[in-house]
Amino acid sequence: MGRRVLLLVCGALVLAAPAASAPKVPPLLFPVAGPTTYEDDFGQPRPGGMHQGNDLLAAKKTPAIAVESGKVELWTTSANAGCMLYLHGDSGTTYEYIHLNNDLTMQNDNRGKCVAGVAYAKGLKNGAHVTAGQQIGYEIGRASCRERV
Repeated sequence: MGRRVLLLVCGALVLAAPAASAPKVPPLLFPVAGPTTYEDDFGQPRPGGMHQGNDLLAAKKTPAIAVESGKVELWTTSANAGCMLYLHGDSGTTYEYIHLNNDLTMQNDNRGKCVAGVAYAKGLKNGAHVTAGQQIGYEIGRASCRERV
């Protein structure tokens, strides 16, 4: 079983210890390609329990990028995380990008869907292999991230 890392495009979290014989993880890229702020809010109380991440906050529709090369798995049915995807890294580590954009405008309109061009990078398809640094999604934005976490 590989490692599992959660990247809330509004936060990041390591979910599990490294596997016994997993390949070496390459140097990782920062998951947001633009000005970003973050705070250590790991473990803070939230409606569903203790927060299991650290929020990374950037302007709405800032590109989210692949931290390492790997295969993407689009995930569109999370009630709490909204639009999200898994990046199954070539190293054996899985990264979760959650709270991706679902707005058609620059407002918090919630009229978009978890589809390429709104939540995911234009043209991105489920099962696609991506390279480190390639755009895979869009940030939900500072205000909306706070409202939806």
